[in-house]
Amino acid sequence: MSDNKDKDMSMNDEDWTNRISKIQDYMKEQKELAKTDEDVADSFDIMKMNIKRGAKRANMRKKYWSSILLEGRNLPHWPIQKGKESSLPQNVQDSLKTMGEAVSEAYTSFWNDNAIIQQITVVSDRNKQKGGQVYTDASEFAKGRVLAVRQRYTKYFNDGRWNGNYDSEEGMTISLSPADETNLQKQQQKMNQQVILMQLFEEED
Repeated sequence: MSDNKDKDMSMNDEDWTNRISKIQDYMKEQKELAKTDEDVADSFDIMKMNIKRGAKRANMRKKYWSSILLEGRNLPHWPIQKGKESSLPQNVQDSLKTMGEAVSEAYTSFWNDNAIIQQITVVSDRNKQKGGQVYTDASEFAKGRVLAVRQRYTKYFNDGRWNGNYDSEEGMTISLSPADETNLQKQQQKMNQQVILMQLFEEED
């Protein structure tokens, strides 16, 4: 039996829905273009056909998804970037996007309104090409801050410390790292021991 036949082509409902929702939103946004461009309209028809197939045959969804990506990769404003498709749940992606937009706006204003920041803020040395160099403009500065936030909160999610939900009014909850929890437990135990010793001294008096 060939490797192609042995390969698992299935995809669960959540992952499938997360993927095709982006494509369906894209086709809605570009419906006027499809009315005037026959090639775009044909591509949309092919993608709709594969979405329909995936709804019926979960065991072949990876094949249909690959066909959708192949058909759409040369379309204008295509929402899926090659090699950068996120494996994170949709709620996490939405939260990171919302947070990123807010962070970008805040840091762009911070840069534009403060000359000192423009003069002294430099790229991290982890960047082997630009490490130690000042940012060229507000956009580059903001992108660096957004990337840092995305990386930090993606790690929080992967470590099980954040549920992936963000609310601009209520914020979010990040649990302590295991190391911090252990330190707190040790501190609490030490405090309890001190309280017991104090009680013993008081009884002797």
